[in-house]
Amino acid sequence: MRVIETSLEEDLSLFSRYLWQQRVRHRIFEESGLQVVDLADERQADAVLKVYQDWRAGSLVLESRQAASGDGWHFGSTLAQVPGWIRRYPVLASLILISLIVYPFSGPLSEGSLNPVLAALTITDLRLPTAASWQGLLSIEIWRWLTPIFLHFSVLHLAFNLAVITEFSRRVEARVGSARFALVVVVIAVLSNLGQFLYTSYPLFGGLSGVGYGLVGYVLVRHRLAPEDTAWQVHMGFAWSLLIFLVVFSTGITEPFELFVANAAHWVGLVSGAALGWLGSRNARA
Repeated sequence: MRVIETSLEEDLSLFSRYLWQQRVRHRIFEESGLQVVDLADERQADAVLKVYQDWRAGSLVLESRQAASGDGWHFGSTLAQVPGWIRRYPVLASLILISLIVYPFSGPLSEGSLNPVLAALTITDLRLPTAASWQGLLSIEIWRWLTPIFLHFSVLHLAFNLAVITEFSRRVEARVGSARFALVVVVIAVLSNLGQFLYTSYPLFGGLSGVGYGLVGYVLVRHRLAPEDTAWQVHMGFAWSLLIFLVVFSTGITEPFELFVANAAHWVGLVSGAALGWLGSRNARA
């Protein structure tokens, strides 16, 4: 039974831990840009709602104590929510899964190793002399315009991109639907990859960060045009930190340390995502 619907920005972890410690079986999931608290036993609804209201009003302090049985329940609940999370965000789940599967094949590139999987996913075929030319880009292997987003060259690179993608993708996919979200991802990915290649003529780049910045632009524009919609109410400190990193890295400050960032992909992704967000907002109003 649903008892609470609240903003995605509200941290319910302490409240959820308290419920498990009180043996209140529940689950917390996201739906249409909101967090929903659902109870297994509807007879507990009034009591749980009263605790929540008192906690938010400050008249009740919930202690963050650890209890073995509570932790077990909480862990079990988290595992139980995974299939539902995948059903709600199938495109996001696919992006994460493919990136994790591809990583062992793309990681060795840092050691100068080129394998068939990696060679098949770069924007042009690195094994050919035309790899850095228009001829290589305009081959019949059009899938290459998309697939560089799945290449990550370190654990930190992969973890950071997955964190950004998860934070912003779930909002967009929940609001516009999986089919439209998949189209948004493909458009941003292709434009950001082509932008990076045309700017540098260097085919060896990859990562979900171009798509990530595109989704940042998408969400920020939608928030600007519909600030009352909870789906677009992101943590602005996180969003601004990503934009600051983009500006700083674009100065080339990392290159003396042999850390080369695909800044063109980030900028093209940001602009294309913002444009798609504006179009999406117009369609929503229409």
